[in-house]
Amino acid sequence: MNAIVRDYDQLVKQYYGIEPTLAQKEVDERLDIFKKVFPILAVCRLKSSKIKNGESAFKILDKLHDIQVQISKLEAVEQTPEISEYLLFLKEKEFKFEEKAYDFCYKKKPVFPLLKKGKVEKSVFYKKFDKRFNKLVAKVRSEDIYDAEDIHQIRVDFEKFIYIVEILFSIEKIDESKLQKLKTYQDKLNEIFYYDLLICGINKFYKKRKPNEVPDTEAWELEQDALIVDFDNESNNFINACQDVIRINKSSDTVSNETQSTGIFVATNDMTGAISI
Repeated sequence: MNAIVRDYDQLVKQYYGIEPTLAQKEVDERLDIFKKVFPILAVCRLKSSKIKNGESAFKILDKLHDIQVQISKLEAVEQTPEISEYLLFLKEKEFKFEEKAYDFCYKKKPVFPLLKKGKVEKSVFYKKFDKRFNKLVAKVRSEDIYDAEDIHQIRVDFEKFIYIVEILFSIEKIDESKLQKLKTYQDKLNEIFYYDLLICGINKFYKKRKPNEVPDTEAWELEQDALIVDFDNESNNFINACQDVIRINKSSDTVSNETQSTGIFVATNDMTGAISI
């Protein structure tokens, strides 16, 4: 499992190499590394709190990211009076969160724990991997997908699943194109979530500051609904893609005894369930 430790060290090095700014690109890069590091620590039976200042930095950066995403989308559309007013509010809010996040670029820069080679137990990783996959499939199959709340729960579980898959890249031979296919679905789920941020954000803004007025969010809601319907229609293909990325040939030399005992899922012909090898 030294490959995982090597990848972890590379992620830490990348984090410290990010430009000390709070532009959206750098904020996204920091969040992405945190989300990749957290499951690695979990496999090593270490809590995320072992990253000094890490949890606090992540929470602030995550909130800043949500604000910056909304600003980016609003700046790309026609500036109606209500959009301009909400955009101004968001930029003021962005400035406040940048002040909070600034310390985590300089004074309180996160300090990541050292991982010792040979300390990562492969069986622990596969158990967590199977758990994430089962939870994701159960969520998608549990009920019809009707609204952004349903999508959000799937999005959260899927994001955790993808980062586990990326760890698997360190120890198994996986076609990278399959991971890219998963990331396409991740982009679609994120787009639905970003619309929800906008719709909920501007409604909350008006409810607090202009309780007698109702913002026009119909266009965003229609676009969001169309994306939700598309994802619901693709749910079986989505599950297939998740199963396909972790399909392992029984006769492959890369399949260890640990792999077989902990259970890596492969696709079944009728897709009614998952079986372990």
